[in-house]
Amino acid sequence: MFRLRNYLPIKTVRTAADILKDYKGMIADIACGKGVLLKEIKKHNNKKIIGIDSAWDQITDAKKAGMAVVKGNIFSMPFNNNMFDLAVCLNTIYNFASLSDLEPVFKEMVRIVEKKGRIVIDTRNRRNPVIRIKYWLHNRKKRFLTVPHHPADIENKMDASGCRLTKKYSVGINNQYLAWGYIMVFEKKENM
Repeated sequence: MFRLRNYLPIKTVRTAADILKDYKGMIADIACGKGVLLKEIKKHNNKKIIGIDSAWDQITDAKKAGMAVVKGNIFSMPFNNNMFDLAVCLNTIYNFASLSDLEPVFKEMVRIVEKKGRIVIDTRNRRNPVIRIKYWLHNRKKRFLTVPHHPADIENKMDASGCRLTKKYSVGINNQYLAWGYIMVFEKKENM
């Protein structure tokens, strides 16, 4: 039986790992969880990844997976300016009701990547009726919030934070109503 519960987060990470296989340099995995991205990226290349998460149980699992992880708050990260070539934040932003709540996170990602560095973010497709129904049902349980954001809204927030969209990839079917979500690649503007 097909189960959507874990399919989408895993599909998102695998799609992102495939996109990232040609990127060089040091990667920050923002809200890294159990280190799933590290496991997928290791299949492509031995890249240097440092994760950040606030949950000790997630950090412990990520360390067991061989990931360098720091405990920290994604709103104020313990990293130096321009430290990373790439910052990745997957399966996270849909847990925030408003993109305005995420502005500090977006600005922090811009701060920690070098000039012309890349930032990779995913979002669920709010136009997909299955996603809308799934998240509506999930939110009725009131365990934690899940919200699909519109890619154009994320693009506007990232532009205001100092990045421009360079590429948008569909997760699943490449159709505005059927794609499960999108992975968006941004480039830090030179003047930031």
